[in-house]
Amino acid sequence: MPFIIHIFAVFAFALGLAEFGQIGLLDIIADGMNTSPENIGKLVSAYALGATVSAPILTALSANLSRKAVMLITTAVFSLGSLITSFGIDLTTMIIARFVAGLGHGLFLAAATSTAARLAGKAQAGSAVALVFTGFTVAMAIGVPGSTYLGGVMDWRWVMSFIAFFGVIGFIGLMLGMEDPLKTEVKINPIQNIKLLANKALLRATSVTFFAYSGAFATYTYIAPFVVDIAKESAEMISLYMLLFGIFAAIGNIIGGKLTDKLGIKAANIWLIALLAISSALFSLLGSSPICLKMMVSALGFFTFGIVPSLHAFLINEAHKQGDAADSVAVGLNIAGFNFAIAAGSTIGGFVMSHIGVAFVGYAGAMLSMLGLIVFLALNRR
Repeated sequence: MPFIIHIFAVFAFALGLAEFGQIGLLDIIADGMNTSPENIGKLVSAYALGATVSAPILTALSANLSRKAVMLITTAVFSLGSLITSFGIDLTTMIIARFVAGLGHGLFLAAATSTAARLAGKAQAGSAVALVFTGFTVAMAIGVPGSTYLGGVMDWRWVMSFIAFFGVIGFIGLMLGMEDPLKTEVKINPIQNIKLLANKALLRATSVTFFAYSGAFATYTYIAPFVVDIAKESAEMISLYMLLFGIFAAIGNIIGGKLTDKLGIKAANIWLIALLAISSALFSLLGSSPICLKMMVSALGFFTFGIVPSLHAFLINEAHKQGDAADSVAVGLNIAGFNFAIAAGSTIGGFVMSHIGVAFVGYAGAMLSMLGLIVFLALNRR
């Protein structure tokens, strides 16, 4: 396996920290900024919106550019946005900086996965893509709970600065270790790619990803205040819940792939999305018990990332029906759907928290994920 793919994974670790690290720090940052946790939740939404914009659009427009140039620019943009965020100047500046960092996230992830597969060759393409995402899942399993713990013993601004640090490491690694130029094998018409972004079949398939994940992140984003206010646990326990979510997310991602192979795309999606919705509902229903909440957070992590392989397979399968050029566009749309879901889910969860109460975020998440299941069933009856 080419060493540079390991550098991709290091940067993917930074992306995972950036996307989810704030979730365990909501209360801490809110106290430090003299605002509410739901306002700090906008930092999660802003980052995800940036990735949503860049993943499909900038991926389509940059298809013929050097992969090294594209990834160097994205790592620089991400690192700069993350560094400005860590200064904690004011909420508005942080939201803008998070959006900018998210722009780097979306384009890098789309470019890195396709480049890793090409560098490794067909025989190891799957392993290469999995290696890139290993950085992401390690961030979920270790980095996020670690940052939550550190946020309790040091200034949260220093914790946020670690994200920019890993981004700089990724930049240096790419600059020194990646051959230049690494261009696409064939010339691709960017205008054709842009037109494919409006393909109705691909957009309908992406909507399943959007609704399913909106539900997951309407719930997950507000774990920290739920643990303290509903389960009546101390703030120090939040890192344990984030650790449980991350560990079971990594396990779910592996098992979800095996279930997709064994059950098929349709059956795997039906079961996994349904169980994700049930997990969100039980999160609110049983979450006042610390023991039950730990079980539900573990289940939420498992099914949130357990549906990654099946939903990806579903969208790629739909893309194959649209022609060869649709594959790369589908990858960008899938990343966009995932990140737009994080933005929408965290926003909806914040609305529910501020107007009804944090105890109800799981019910809101369950309804959103069920919408995803309904859309999936409707599409598979066509």
